[in-house]
Amino acid sequence: MKQDYCLEIVNITDYSGKSKNKMMRLKGRVIGQDGKTRRTIESLTSTDISVYGKTVCIIGNPFNVSLARRSIESLLAGSKHAAVYRALEKKSKDLKMEAFEQPVKE
Repeated sequence: MKQDYCLEIVNITDYSGKSKNKMMRLKGRVIGQDGKTRRTIESLTSTDISVYGKTVCIIGNPFNVSLARRSIESLLAGSKHAAVYRALEKKSKDLKMEAFEQPVKE
């Protein structure tokens, strides 16, 4: 309910076509075993992710939502989970370094 947050919706059928089995498999890739993949992406990007029906919804600040969206689209396109996690961890580490290095404004 924050004013600067945005919502992105990724349609899984864009990647699965009309195949119900493929759609279920792709939903499983995004959710992960016991929700691990979804939780990992949420924690690394500070977003909230919901997988329901034929869509994946992402809520958060615009920059983090775009990171999460790229990660989810990579998973739906077939990238390995480890590669997606590695890219997210690298990006979050870079962002923390940038925030640390910025001078304090008085």
